[in-house]
This record gives sequence, C-alpha cells and structure tokens, in this order.
Amino acid sequence: MTPTLFAIAIFVLLSATAYGMLVSITSPIHIQERRRLAQVAKPSSVRRQRRTHRTDLAPWFTILLRALNLHERIQWDLLRAGLLLKPSEFTVISLAAGGVVLAMSVLITNVLAVQLTLSILGMTAPWFYVMMRKARRAKQITTQLPEALPLIASSLRSGFSILRAIKVAGDQMSPPISQEFGWVLDEVNVGISMQQAFGHMAQRTQSSDVKLMVTAVQIQSKVGGNLAEILETTGAMIRERFQLAAESAALTSAGRLSAGVLAGLPIGLAVMINLLNPDYLRPLITEPLGIAMLVGGVTLMLLGLIVIKFLLSVDI
Repeated sequence: MTPTLFAIAIFVLLSATAYGMLVSITSPIHIQERRRLAQVAKPSSVRRQRRTHRTDLAPWFTILLRALNLHERIQWDLLRAGLLLKPSEFTVISLAAGGVVLAMSVLITNVLAVQLTLSILGMTAPWFYVMMRKARRAKQITTQLPEALPLIASSLRSGFSILRAIKVAGDQMSPPISQEFGWVLDEVNVGISMQQAFGHMAQRTQSSDVKLMVTAVQIQSKVGGNLAEILETTGAMIRERFQLAAESAALTSAGRLSAGVLAGLPIGLAVMINLLNPDYLRPLITEPLGIAMLVGGVTLMLLGLIVIKFLLSVDI
C-alpha cells in the first residue's frame, strides 16, 4: 500500500471513530443524562453520577488517567470550561485529532519531524480550546457578577432567603453565571451544605470577585450581618475595577497592536511568497537546516510575544 492510500485509510478510520463518539455523546438520551450530571459540580460526584447513568466509552483511558493522577484535574478543567465531558472522552478526542492531522501531514510532506510536529499540534489543539473556553467563561462570569449581585441584594431586602435570592438571580441572568447558580442550588438540594456549594463555585470559576462574594456569604451564614449591603458594596467595587481595567486596556492598545503586527507579518509574508513562488520556501520543510531555522524562528517569535504580553499586563 502506498503512503497516500495508507494516510487516507487512517484518516477515514479516525474520522469514523470520532464521528461515532460524537453521535453517541450528543444523542438525545445522553443529552438528558448530561443535564442530570450538571446537578452536581464536584468531580468525584460527577464521576459517581456518570458511572450510574452512562457507560464509559473509553474505560481504559479512565484507568490510565486515574493512575497518573490526571483524571480529577482534567475533570475540573472541563467543568470550568462548561464542557460536560468525561476526561476519557476528551482524551480520545484529542488523540483522534492528532491522528487525523498525522494522516493529513503524510499527504503533505515526507519529513518525519514535520509529521510528528503537526500531529502533536493537532493533539494539543483540543486542550488549547479548553483553556481558551475556560478563560472566556471565567471572564464572562466576572463581567456578569456586578449585575447579579444587585439582584441578589434586592431579593434579600425583599425578605427572600439567600438560596431563594440566588434562584431569582439565576432565572434572570444568562449563562454562564446562571449555570453556576443552578449548580449551587442543585448541590444544596442533594444534601451538600451551602458553604461547601459556594466553595465549589469559587473553585470552579477561579475568580477573585466570585471568591469575595462566596466569602461574604459564608461569613454571614456563620456570624450574621447585613448581607445585602455587603453584596452591593462588593458589586460597586467590582464595577470600579472594570473601569480601571478598561482605562488600562486603552493605554496599552498600541502595544497590543504592535504585537499583533509583529506576529502576523511573518505569516503573511510566507503566504504571499508561497503563492508567488511555491518552491522558494520548500527547503524550510524538506531540508534539515531549513526545519531547524523554521523551528528556531517560531520559538523566538513566541518568546517575543510572551515578553510583550508580560510587559503590557497590568494587575488591577
């Protein structure tokens, strides 16, 4: 069998496997089961619920991840990203992505180093997606919090309990903060204490603003106090921080634009040169010296972007 036919066979096999997993995961029955799983947010509880309601599609990966002490960490990352996937399922998806990219790279180049590099990039792409989704979700929660705190405070002033006030805020707010409030209420309904439920919320979001709200609720439940006034003050402080962050972003916009131009210029030039003269850049992916130069250039560019980002970051 020629390398081209072999690559096509691998691509078709891995695509069929990934498609079958996605169909199984997104079927209506499993969607209903996943909604029930969202009623608890601690990874160990999620694991127990999933063993009860749905068969593990990749049990060997689950055993391996637990042996490496990665199962709990990956489960937390998936929850923080708002993805109701098992760590084993996500691992299989990552490996399938790497296999598909490897099969496609065989059609592009015969250099083993390039094939392995592209395969590793394809395998790590889902992990980068989870990290980006987790950061975006945490930012959305922090942005929604100043709107949710006055709603909770108004409900408390109206005579509602803290849990009832959380439910009112969750019904009126949009995801992802409404999902977090729903998880807190569901944890309390299944027997977890209110302090632990709010603690899980702070651990999931990893937001300092959410930790302020959780600390206020936990202290008020132990020693008492005017929780409505505390939440209103916390909301005002968070809004002031947002204003300072917006001013900082405006002052550093020129530096961020420069970083974008410096990062996009080599890629744009490479694309234009490849369109005008396809053979001009071919030694970069076929010759050992060209591969070393390409890897070195990409590494230096990434280091430069990291340094620029460090210089432009302002802790508020």
